[in-house]
Amino acid sequence: MKLLIVSVLVVFAIPAVLIAWYKWDSARNRGSTFGYYGEYNRTSNALASIPGVTVRQGWCNRDISLEEFGFSIVVAGQPIELGVGETDSIRSMGREAAVAALKERIRAELASSTTNR
Repeated sequence: MKLLIVSVLVVFAIPAVLIAWYKWDSARNRGSTFGYYGEYNRTSNALASIPGVTVRQGWCNRDISLEEFGFSIVVAGQPIELGVGETDSIRSMGREAAVAALKERIRAELASSTTNR
Protein backbone atom coordinates (compact mmCIF):
# COMPACT_ATOMS: atom_id res chain seq x y z
CA MET A 1 0.00 0.00 0.00
CA LYS A 2 2.82 2.42 0.87
CA LEU A 3 4.47 1.68 -2.47
CA LEU A 4 1.23 2.49 -4.28
CA ILE A 5 0.87 5.81 -2.45
CA VAL A 6 4.49 6.75 -3.15
CA SER A 7 4.10 5.77 -6.82
CA VAL A 8 0.97 7.88 -7.21
CA LEU A 9 2.64 10.84 -5.51
CA VAL A 10 5.66 10.55 -7.79
CA VAL A 11 3.49 10.29 -10.90
CA PHE A 12 1.66 13.49 -9.97
CA ALA A 13 4.53 15.34 -8.28
CA ILE A 14 7.04 15.18 -11.14
CA PRO A 15 4.76 16.80 -13.75
CA ALA A 16 3.60 19.39 -11.20
CA VAL A 17 7.20 20.32 -10.37
CA LEU A 18 8.13 20.52 -14.07
CA ILE A 19 5.13 22.73 -14.85
CA ALA A 20 5.87 24.98 -11.88
CA TRP A 21 9.54 25.28 -12.95
CA TYR A 22 8.53 26.17 -16.53
CA LYS A 23 6.05 28.81 -15.37
CA TRP A 24 8.58 30.36 -12.98
CA ASP A 25 11.47 30.21 -15.47
CA SER A 26 9.54 31.63 -18.42
CA ALA A 27 7.68 34.31 -16.46
CA ARG A 28 10.53 36.83 -16.74
CA ASN A 29 14.15 37.05 -17.77
CA ARG A 30 16.30 36.65 -14.67
CA GLY A 31 19.62 36.81 -16.57
CA SER A 32 20.43 33.10 -16.36
CA THR A 33 22.47 31.47 -19.12
CA PHE A 34 20.30 28.36 -18.91
CA GLY A 35 16.58 27.72 -19.04
CA TYR A 36 13.96 29.55 -21.07
CA TYR A 37 16.00 32.73 -21.67
CA GLY A 38 19.40 31.00 -21.68
CA GLU A 39 20.17 31.31 -25.41
CA TYR A 40 19.01 34.93 -25.44
CA ASN A 41 21.17 35.81 -22.43
CA ARG A 42 24.26 33.99 -23.72
CA THR A 43 23.94 35.81 -27.05
CA SER A 44 23.30 39.14 -25.35
CA ASN A 45 26.33 38.68 -23.08
CA ALA A 46 28.55 37.75 -26.03
CA LEU A 47 27.33 40.80 -27.95
CA ALA A 48 27.88 43.14 -24.99
CA SER A 49 31.45 41.85 -24.59
CA ILE A 50 32.48 43.07 -28.05
CA PRO A 51 34.41 46.36 -27.78
CA GLY A 52 32.67 49.27 -29.47
CA VAL A 53 29.23 47.64 -29.44
CA THR A 54 26.41 49.23 -27.46
CA VAL A 55 23.27 47.15 -27.02
CA ARG A 56 20.36 49.57 -27.13
CA GLN A 57 17.45 47.17 -26.91
CA GLY A 58 16.65 43.48 -27.11
CA TRP A 59 13.47 41.73 -28.14
CA CYS A 60 12.21 38.16 -28.23
CA ASN A 61 9.25 36.22 -29.53
CA ARG A 62 7.95 34.24 -26.54
CA ASP A 63 6.02 31.05 -27.08
CA ILE A 64 6.24 27.57 -25.56
CA SER A 65 9.95 27.95 -26.19
CA LEU A 66 11.81 31.17 -26.89
CA GLU A 67 11.55 31.58 -30.64
CA GLU A 68 13.47 34.22 -32.55
CA PHE A 69 15.08 37.16 -30.80
CA GLY A 70 17.23 40.12 -31.72
CA PHE A 71 19.02 43.24 -30.66
CA SER A 72 19.22 46.88 -31.67
CA ILE A 73 22.86 47.87 -31.36
CA VAL A 74 25.08 50.81 -32.20
CA VAL A 75 28.57 50.34 -33.64
CA ALA A 76 30.72 53.35 -34.54
CA GLY A 77 27.62 55.54 -34.50
CA GLN A 78 25.77 53.22 -36.88
CA PRO A 79 22.50 51.65 -35.69
CA ILE A 80 22.23 47.97 -36.59
CA GLU A 81 19.49 45.39 -36.13
CA LEU A 82 20.65 41.82 -35.49
CA GLY A 83 18.13 38.98 -35.54
CA VAL A 84 18.61 35.41 -34.35
CA GLY A 85 16.20 32.83 -35.72
CA GLU A 86 14.92 29.66 -34.10
CA THR A 87 17.41 27.47 -35.96
CA ASP A 88 20.31 29.91 -35.95
CA SER A 89 23.57 28.14 -35.08
CA ILE A 90 24.69 31.02 -32.85
CA ARG A 91 22.18 29.86 -30.25
CA SER A 92 24.23 26.76 -29.50
CA MET A 93 27.73 28.23 -29.84
CA GLY A 94 30.15 28.69 -27.00
CA ARG A 95 31.05 32.25 -26.01
CA GLU A 96 34.19 32.61 -28.16
CA ALA A 97 32.51 31.19 -31.26
CA ALA A 98 29.43 33.36 -30.67
CA VAL A 99 31.57 36.49 -30.32
CA ALA A 100 33.37 35.66 -33.59
CA ALA A 101 30.08 34.98 -35.40
CA LEU A 102 28.52 38.18 -34.05
CA LYS A 103 31.54 40.24 -35.11
CA GLU A 104 31.20 38.81 -38.61
CA ARG A 105 27.48 39.63 -38.73
CA ILE A 106 28.19 43.16 -37.54
CA ARG A 107 30.87 43.58 -40.24
CA ALA A 108 28.40 42.32 -42.87
CA GLU A 109 25.64 44.66 -41.65
CA LEU A 110 28.02 47.65 -41.62
CA ALA A 111 29.20 46.81 -45.15
CA SER A 112 25.60 46.38 -46.30
CA SER A 113 24.51 49.69 -44.80
CA THR A 114 27.37 51.62 -46.44
CA THR A 115 26.65 50.16 -49.89
CA ASN A 116 22.91 50.91 -49.56
CA ARG A 117 23.49 54.65 -49.09
